[in-house]
Amino acid sequence: MTPLELEIENNRKAFFTDWTAQAEVNWKKLGGKDQFKQSYRRLCCFNAVQHTFIVPNFSSGSAAFFLEAQNDALVSHVNANLGSWRTALQSLRSCIENVLSSIYFSQHPVELELWSQGEFRTSFQDLYKYLVRHPSLAKIDLATSGLSDLKVEYEVLSKAVHASALDFRMTDGASKILLWSDEEAKLGAWSTREKKVIEAICH
Repeated sequence: MTPLELEIENNRKAFFTDWTAQAEVNWKKLGGKDQFKQSYRRLCCFNAVQHTFIVPNFSSGSAAFFLEAQNDALVSHVNANLGSWRTALQSLRSCIENVLSSIYFSQHPVELELWSQGEFRTSFQDLYKYLVRHPSLAKIDLATSGLSDLKVEYEVLSKAVHASALDFRMTDGASKILLWSDEEAKLGAWSTREKKVIEAICH
């Protein structure tokens, strides 16, 4: 190992020690917060929707999108416990996309087959417009169906994905790297987004 390689390896080990130690500090500080107890209850509702409505009625291919959405919600919960707020919010956005994809592909087996071959793609806007015009939902108020809330949340969460708003940045200065944060304000902001997303899905 060259001197440079040795220095890089020593830095890697020091970085690993630092970030794992900080992550442990964060989850010990954040883990007992009431927001996470409430979040886990909502995740249980999400799981009930999957077992009660999705698995019995959707094809395995379309149900797989809903399972991925559930996994996204769990990833968001875990990342938030660590204080990794931006990735927690990004996972919520992915959760919305996968739920809508699950519904769409449950009614479009040909497109699902094309998607599995890498020959079909759709966007959130396409999925949203499809559901808004769907005969089973067209006569239901958008707020009642949860679609209006999902649209609002998707737009907000997109800012986190694209780092297009200061509030969603993890870093607070050009020279500071911040993997984790135990800020109460960040916890509150994540909890609000997570609550709105899962409640809208469970509508």
